[in-house]
Amino acid sequence: MCGIAGVAERADTVPGHLANPETLSRLAAALAHRGPDGQGHVQFGRVGLVHTRLAFIDLAGGQQPIFAGPAAIVANGEIYNDLALRAAMPEVRFATGSDCEPPLHLWLREGAAYARALRGMYAIAIHERGADTLVLSRDPFGIKPLYFVERPDGLAFASEPQALLAAGLAGRGVRPERLRELLQLQFTTGADTIFPDIRRVLPGETLRIAGGRVLSRERLPALPEG
Repeated sequence: MCGIAGVAERADTVPGHLANPETLSRLAAALAHRGPDGQGHVQFGRVGLVHTRLAFIDLAGGQQPIFAGPAAIVANGEIYNDLALRAAMPEVRFATGSDCEPPLHLWLREGAAYARALRGMYAIAIHERGADTLVLSRDPFGIKPLYFVERPDGLAFASEPQALLAAGLAGRGVRPERLRELLQLQFTTGADTIFPDIRRVLPGETLRIAGGRVLSRERLPALPEG
């Protein structure tokens, strides 16, 4: 279990209002319990990424974010077809043994369709600097969690709603109807959470974000068609 988080500012806001070291540090601190083996964060202009690591693959070299050319990835989970993906990209010189590196190279090669090749349980955030793009993806069965909040100054995401609350990025009010659902079922359904500001990335969904705004959504089926 690792933790990922980050922010993407809107282009019409003051630079650094949302994407700044203090905000990234607060997110990292709020997710420290998910990743006791290491912590990393990086900021590229108006976008920042955070990772807290529980190490179990490539213990020495798998620190995140992982970088490749103009792009960086933070991920939580496990890519089961890691070796097959590496074999399918013989032209790539992988920098780590982490199973989270192949999705980054797939994104650079395939764009938003990259998630179709992944097999595993994962929550992923990829930032490509040249395209000013942030991508959030979640595995088709929704095993690994991922939440986000859209704000007037941009977008923030995290593995847990509590991290967004602790960092002061979302309000603490609750939706009464969702609270009743939570008390009855022990979870809420769909994209809504009990917090009005916070939504979940749906299972199998990939969000493409630019300028701090969600531009597109693509969702994979839980089971292969046919």
